[in-house]
Amino acid sequence: MIRILLAIKRGYKERFLVLRKTQPALRRSVFALLKDYIDKYDMNKAVRVNKTDMTFAFAGGSDILCCGLDDREKIKSIEGVTSVWIEEATEINKEDFMQVDLRPRGENIPSYVQLMLSFNPISKLSWLNSHFFEQHLDDAHICHSTYKDNKFADPASIKVIEDLKNHDETYYQVYGLGQWGVLQNLIYTNWEVKKISIKDDDYDFVLNGLDFGFNHPSALLRIGFKDDELNIFTELYERGLTNNELIPLVKRIVPSEQVITADSAEPARIEEFKQAGVWIKPSIKGPGSVKDGIDWAKRHKINVHPRCVNTIKEFSGYKYKEDKDGNVFDEPVPFMDDAMSALRYAVEDLMRADAFASGDIPEDRETVTGHRPGRMFGNQKGRILRGDRDQGEDFY
Repeated sequence: MIRILLAIKRGYKERFLVLRKTQPALRRSVFALLKDYIDKYDMNKAVRVNKTDMTFAFAGGSDILCCGLDDREKIKSIEGVTSVWIEEATEINKEDFMQVDLRPRGENIPSYVQLMLSFNPISKLSWLNSHFFEQHLDDAHICHSTYKDNKFADPASIKVIEDLKNHDETYYQVYGLGQWGVLQNLIYTNWEVKKISIKDDDYDFVLNGLDFGFNHPSALLRIGFKDDELNIFTELYERGLTNNELIPLVKRIVPSEQVITADSAEPARIEEFKQAGVWIKPSIKGPGSVKDGIDWAKRHKINVHPRCVNTIKEFSGYKYKEDKDGNVFDEPVPFMDDAMSALRYAVEDLMRADAFASGDIPEDRETVTGHRPGRMFGNQKGRILRGDRDQGEDFY
């Protein structure tokens, strides 16, 4: 990215295409980062930024185009591309790549033509490994780096990565040292990527779970429940968000009449959401609550919409702890688990409804909550309770 910006600043005429699997993920990551670098290199006066189309038009005729690959047809009409950068390349498939590889072509291009892919190697089964690493390509160069090479890595991030040595050796090899691996003892095998509806009305119930973060991502999942299946159709997944930044994003995603179950370890943040008019409640935590949530979710088929790329990534790597001797523990590795936590919070109400129905929770425990599109429901001893938030009725 920096090399391209410097080339533009030096007078080269570039048409630089920046891609991620989905446009929302691109907007909140690379597009925002490009704006920061343009500020850093004092290029604001020479560039016109179109925030809607996510484009940068430079005074010398160069431009940078940011696009999502959720619809490959979008990029077919783009001509004159000199270089391409695919961020988080593990999100895309080989068909996506082959289509992108046709873009940087043409005669009389004044600078080099290059296609760059950046990613963390995860599974040896990835097409990236077989295509670029297991065979030698004369026109491909592999640049391998780790957190140890990052001069700007903050101490907190370094500690999280190095702590993986104490939790799971395979995780450290993959996420710390950037080595290809085969993640075994995965927690969820009952999921698939599927084009499911993104409309609330197509589900019996819709649930929302929120895991707070800052140095690690804040993760919000919207999940539709129908035919005993969980359908994850919307995600918000972003680092570095204060409540002032997170609350407006959540309000745009979750209808005001729907409740959000959030991480109870952050009571102050939950209270700020309430003060901002968001209907939110804390999750119920206790001994065994993580295991119980995982066990309940594993008993249901889980469908994940292709646009939820970060949730897909977490499902692919969410595994049980394993020591150097191969001993497996009934506890998840505490890394890249923000969406997985949001999943447990979201389904908490349905999980407790099942417990009430089976008699596993005494009568004097809290009433279970959840909601149908446009209204609330609660299930206690087989009865359905309905209420209206505006009337001040709480079911928890």
